[in-house]
Amino acid sequence: MSTTTGTEHGEHEAQLVNLAAFQDPETLLRLGERSRAAAQETENGVADMFTGTVRLDKVDEAADAGTFEQLDDDERAALGLRPIIPETFLDAGVWRQRRAVWLNSAAFHTTRSPVYLWRFITTSALGARVGVRDAWSYLFATEYGELADKVRRKKAGAEHIADLRADRRKEAKSRRREPVTVYALTGCTSYAAALIALGQTWGLVLAFPALIPMFGLLYALGYRELGRRAPDAEFTFFDNAAEADHDGPVTDERITNALRNIKLMTAEQEIRPVGLATRDELGNTTVAFKTPAGLVCKAIKAKAEPFAGALGLSLERIDLTQGETPNDVILWVSAKVPFSEEGPASPLVDAEQWSIWDGVPFGSNRKGIRKVLQLLWSSMLFGGAQGYGKTSAMRVPAAAGALDPMCRMLLADFKGGADWEELEEIAHRVIIGADPASVDEFIELVDELIEEMDTRFAKIRRMPKAERPDMRLTPAMAEAHGMPVLMFLIDEIQEAFGVVLARKDGLKEFGALVEKLARLIRRGRACGLIIVAAAQRPSAKSVPTDFRDVILKRYSVHTVDDTSSDMILGDGQAKRGHTAAGLGRIGVGILAEEAGSEKLQVDMITPQEFEGICARGRALRIAAGTLTGYAASGLLTVSGILAQIRQAFEITGAEELGSADIARVLHKQDPAAGWGQRDGESDKAWSSRIGARLGREIDEALDGSGRTLDRVKVTTLAGTEGRGFRRTDLTLVLGA
Repeated sequence: MSTTTGTEHGEHEAQLVNLAAFQDPETLLRLGERSRAAAQETENGVADMFTGTVRLDKVDEAADAGTFEQLDDDERAALGLRPIIPETFLDAGVWRQRRAVWLNSAAFHTTRSPVYLWRFITTSALGARVGVRDAWSYLFATEYGELADKVRRKKAGAEHIADLRADRRKEAKSRRREPVTVYALTGCTSYAAALIALGQTWGLVLAFPALIPMFGLLYALGYRELGRRAPDAEFTFFDNAAEADHDGPVTDERITNALRNIKLMTAEQEIRPVGLATRDELGNTTVAFKTPAGLVCKAIKAKAEPFAGALGLSLERIDLTQGETPNDVILWVSAKVPFSEEGPASPLVDAEQWSIWDGVPFGSNRKGIRKVLQLLWSSMLFGGAQGYGKTSAMRVPAAAGALDPMCRMLLADFKGGADWEELEEIAHRVIIGADPASVDEFIELVDELIEEMDTRFAKIRRMPKAERPDMRLTPAMAEAHGMPVLMFLIDEIQEAFGVVLARKDGLKEFGALVEKLARLIRRGRACGLIIVAAAQRPSAKSVPTDFRDVILKRYSVHTVDDTSSDMILGDGQAKRGHTAAGLGRIGVGILAEEAGSEKLQVDMITPQEFEGICARGRALRIAAGTLTGYAASGLLTVSGILAQIRQAFEITGAEELGSADIARVLHKQDPAAGWGQRDGESDKAWSSRIGARLGREIDEALDGSGRTLDRVKVTTLAGTEGRGFRRTDLTLVLGA
């Protein structure tokens, strides 16, 4: 595009050409930046949307004539010093890695100092010999002698040899008279004289630093001679710490050498670091880099073991993660072999109180990242060989539940040992041993929990929708409606299954029990029921898949083979690289969750520490009035009305008794106690009177214990519906 302007006489004065149309975008951008910078340097600037300046109409009246720029928040922040400093100078992790590299390099070169000294001496000696040779050749023109030898061999004539000898003497004499030669010889003699004088005056120790320039010159001459002798060879004075030291920090150079050694990169290729390597407080290093074209992160992962070996590390000490693109690789390197030391103490050991709603701090992975389990919505199964920490691992969620006074603990220990005797001090129900009576009590407890679960869901359904948005128990609902979290610990559950299977109709009873447990796990998690079970080797016979498959979290310690590991963690886990076979270390296992599986080291809780935790849990429950059942039986003397009601159940053998049924039994036992129907008293009035008396005396007996025994709808001995009590409710209250 071009235009012209005209004068008043109609002549063309000039032609305007739009040069911007002929420029590339990059050039236009650069010109625009320059123009804006120039505009901002003028007296008032230009008020437009590009420069962001404001021109004052009355510049002379301004306090400071000049350009006033409108700065946004980012520009204001840039005026400080901190945004000017690169982030790498402020990153503590980067400085930790820098220090590690420097210290390792210093230590490496210190140990190699004798080698470096020998190289220096030999190279300097070569330089001295070459220097003397070259100086002699120059001062005495020895090249003429070589020409004379060539002439002699060709038999060109004695006169030519004589001429060459004369020329040599003439040239040598001329060279020795040159100013450069004179200055050099004068400097050398002066330097030697100064050294002698310094040594005689101050001693050889102080004279030695003065020799450094001479040795430096000799080394330079020797280095030059080595280059002349082998032009294609590389001579380095200092060895490469990254190549020679596999115990040092991982750097980009060391990674490049490792990839070359396993033939994933050629000698000409190298990686390109992305940012700087960082090191965390534990000494673990993270290095991000880009690989050359044709090499992707997936290919390095496929050869992870050779790659780790080339780095001088074990496979479990590295972790490879793909970055934004297939060529972006993030390498994590552990400072030490993961899980080579004892696990850290659990934070529950020193916690005064815990809320099960906050999850269970369970352990740490190989990167030192802590794992917190949320067991409220998924039960858990523990398995593995004896003696590898299965019970210790199971103790961690038990400790979290023990420290929550609003969590009601239920225990079924079919091992029958003393592993859980501390928990008996706070447990609402306790079943010890795998005898038939204990297994029957376990089955009854399962039925009671199913009834409790159905009761809770009925309560939740009756709540306003604002209180139960997703039909799940919440802390507020649990407190307001008396529905504490129930944690049911079952140790060696296969022992109970074995007892059931050995019965006459064991197979049918076994199937029913498994179905009830699976139902509890599937539905109970929404109303606050947690089942934590353990089994050594849960095979399809000892612990059926219908039970295992509904448990979402599983943890396995050492097993003898992949098959045993898959029985605990789930089918196919070993093929995906997650197996507990051959772990061989106490306290280390594989955790399988919905999101994936990984190796963990469980937090340490010793039996003595667990005893202290249970003692704190008991004190918390007594203070909160939530110590109930078995654990509370030692606090309550079973006497008075409660003992009489329990005796009524024993006499009748019934599971449910109406208030009138109890009153009749008590009247027979003691007619003078006033439980009988008075003369002229109607059945309704008598029932109301003895019902009120039962409630009043029960409340007095339970006063201060934190427990209640309410009248509920029951089937009386006469077969009609009425208000009364259940044997199971009384047992829960009394704990026996």
